[in-house]
Amino acid sequence: MKTISKTSTKPTIKDVATKAGVSVSTVSKVLSGKYPVSDKIKRKVLKAIKELNYSPNLIARSLVLKKTHTIGVVLPDMHGEFFSEIIKGIDKKARDYGYHVLLTSSHSNLKELDEALLSLMNGRVDGLIIMNPTLRSSYIESRLLKKMPVVLLNCCGDIQNADVILIDNYTGAYNLTKHLIKHGHRKIAIITGPLDNYDSIERLKGFKDALKEEGIDFQPEFEYHGDFTETSGYEIMKEILSKSNKPTAIFALNDDMAIGVIQCAKKMGVRIPSDIAVAGFDDIPMAGYIHPSLTSVHVPIDKVAILSAEKLFERIEKGTEAKFTRTILETRLVVRESCGCL
Repeated sequence: MKTISKTSTKPTIKDVATKAGVSVSTVSKVLSGKYPVSDKIKRKVLKAIKELNYSPNLIARSLVLKKTHTIGVVLPDMHGEFFSEIIKGIDKKARDYGYHVLLTSSHSNLKELDEALLSLMNGRVDGLIIMNPTLRSSYIESRLLKKMPVVLLNCCGDIQNADVILIDNYTGAYNLTKHLIKHGHRKIAIITGPLDNYDSIERLKGFKDALKEEGIDFQPEFEYHGDFTETSGYEIMKEILSKSNKPTAIFALNDDMAIGVIQCAKKMGVRIPSDIAVAGFDDIPMAGYIHPSLTSVHVPIDKVAILSAEKLFERIEKGTEAKFTRTILETRLVVRESCGCL
């Protein structure tokens, strides 16, 4: 067996391989914990690591495996509980796989997205999870596909050559609108997100179709455009209350805007739900704790995060061998005080 130089001040992965009598790639497999290695070989490697007091050099390990063991996550924003829950779920699953996460946001701006992708794709990450509901297939196909493993969250519904995870926005909004109508509401205001946002577009379709099915005319003056923040919900509620023709219910297309609506109502002395009913979308954790508690459409945020990470790691390991998938996650109605149920 080859002897290890006593002049070496810090043992290397090659020293571990030499002492254990195995190849460098076998040591890397043991370190990653994701590849099949016999118990006998694993014990020899771990014993060598302990005796040499070896600490893995992450840069060297990356060169050996041709991987950074880092994934990139690009979100539209990092403000609010929805994105916080997404980040938490992806980070937990990444740690389970022995990966780190580089996180950035695009603010739904294509120029900022280009800059973020240029940075992340320059050898810094092994794959990407991208959530950007303003993206369309032409951008994705020209900038992303075939360059590295990518999982798309709520980007658009017409991508074929990528792993796509979507939320059933349409059905969720349809069911919530039907619920408000069952409460007797026929004058329902809706607060959308940005006009080019895929989530907002699908939710607005569900809202309009539910009205039409019940024989209720859609009233354009009851359509307001927010930006998915509490501030926009608050300001729009002030505008709604300033008009003579007021709705009896408000459907905000995410919970942050709905919470802004409720806070404004409290300040203006408007009672919810007796004066105006309010509902949101996403069912973020805060929805159940505000007063009155918020009726919302539950999105399985934890499942979105975990599934996106699992899909990406499968793509990283198997490459094009893995079949591209398009997953639509179901939503469900959660009724609370703000619509008048409790």
